[in-house]
Parts: sequence; structure tokens; C-alpha cells
Amino acid sequence: MLFDFNDSHHKYREVFDEFPDIENFDFRFTTCSCGSTRSFVISTVSRHKNFMPIVACADCGTLRANPYFTAETATHYYGKVYGKVKRAAMTPEKLFADQRQRSLAPMLGNLSEAFETVLDFGGGAGGKMFDLLEKGKTVFLHEVEDEYSQFAYTQGIQPYDKTQKYDLVVVSHVIEHMIDPSTQMADLIRDCCTENGLLFVATPIIDRQRARQWLHHFHIAHKYYFTHDSLIGLMAGLGCTLVTHNNADGFLFRVGGEPDQDFIAECYARGAQKTRSLVEAESKPTLKRLLQFLRNWRPVPNSSKGV
Repeated sequence: MLFDFNDSHHKYREVFDEFPDIENFDFRFTTCSCGSTRSFVISTVSRHKNFMPIVACADCGTLRANPYFTAETATHYYGKVYGKVKRAAMTPEKLFADQRQRSLAPMLGNLSEAFETVLDFGGGAGGKMFDLLEKGKTVFLHEVEDEYSQFAYTQGIQPYDKTQKYDLVVVSHVIEHMIDPSTQMADLIRDCCTENGLLFVATPIIDRQRARQWLHHFHIAHKYYFTHDSLIGLMAGLGCTLVTHNNADGFLFRVGGEPDQDFIAECYARGAQKTRSLVEAESKPTLKRLLQFLRNWRPVPNSSKGV
């Protein structure tokens, strides 16, 4: 295990209670998004020093929180807790400005002739898509937090219309929040994407850094943490073909293909190997780890004394 809740030497971000009254809500154990039940423990703590078991799938390399929210717990968390805890100081204006700094227009610019309508699914205040709006695209927003969506509408972004399908659907830093990404992404593709349309997915990719850096990703709002290959494998299983990626966190797919089971298996095998290699690299003994162990070591009292 890389990160133990009981260890005192981890470097945390802000330390606070991520889910007040968590003991009153239900969690359940789940299989991986690839369908596997085989896993090994990576961590028992979040970046905010909350207890949070994280396991790595032995068959695809994806990390996930396990156990995790039930659907009812997720509804409560995102409706009553998430905004107050995670975005308490984030006004719509600030979020919009921050998102504009991370515009997706540069990555999608070369493909601008391939789409006219855009759905920003879970897009906050809509800032990442605003440059596309200024370039003449029609941009729609699906966002559950009304404060942010209402601000986006004042900027010319339109409300999501469930009767319409879209040339480009953007799911930016949303899939890691999903309880069942395979089912939920399949529903989104069916309900929102035009035939052979484009789907942009952005999410933290764990194998782009050393395993020792993973802790700063772990927090209770994120269930899944994909590798480059495990995400491509998941999407391939939904009939999505990779068009391009940005070597960071963004992947552009074309929907409407047929799943290739051999390709999917190859993706998952590569993902599993990468995760194992990264974990093993951090588990090798080094002088630094030995000194760290000695600094934190405490003698265990002899419980048999006097017997």
C-alpha cells in the first residue's frame, strides 16, 4: 500500500472533513468499470486526510474508491454537500474566468468544420466552451448547480435540450465522478451524441506521473482514476474510436463504432501492466525510505510482560 491513513509523513492538501455526517449514509462495494473484481489496495486516505480506501484493478490498472457511494448517497452528496464543501468560495464569475484559461478551443480548432453544435455536459459555468461560442458554434450546457448554469446563460450559452442531439459532446472532468461510468457514458452517447458524432473526455490520467504523486488526486468526489490505456479500452467498449489526445488529460473520440474485443483486452492489459510497474517502482527499498521508516518507527510494547 502506498498511502496509509495511519502514517504521519504524507503531505496533504487542505485538511478538512469532505463529507460531514458520512456515517449516516450508505456505501457499497463495486466491480471495476472493466467488470473485474480482482484488485489490490493502493491507499486508505484522501488528499484531505479523510479515510478513503482506493484499490487498483488487477486486470485494467484503473484505480477506484471501493466501497463508494450508493446512488442515493451520491444524490445527497452532490445536492447538499459538494458545492458547500468543494466550491464554497468559487463564485460563478471566478469559475467562468478560471475555465476560460483552460479553453478547449485550441485542441478542437483543427476539427472545427466537423461540428456546429456543442453540449458541455457537467461544464460548471461554461467557460471552457466560451471560445467556441465566440467562433460561431452553438453551445449548450448541462449543469446541475443552478448558480453556475444561470451565469453561463447570461453569457450566451444555451440550456441543455434533451430533445436534441449534438455534433460534439464534451465531458470534461466528469467521468471520474460517475458511479458506473460504463453505463452512464453509454446512456450519454445514446441520448446526446449525433450519429458518428464526436465525444471529448477529459480526466486525470494516473500513469502520466509517478505513483508517489497520486495522493494529490484522491478525494471523495472522485471514484475513478484511469490510465491512458484503461480509458481508451473503456471507451472502445462503448463503440468509441480515438481520434486524438493531448498527451495530458484530454481524449477526442468518434462514436458509433463496433467494439473490438481483442483491442479492448490489449488496452486493459497495457493499463494493468503500467499500474503494476508504477506501484512496484515506489515499493523498492531505498535509503530515503529506510531513513523515513526509522524516523517514524516506534517500539511496540511487549503485551506478554508479566505473564
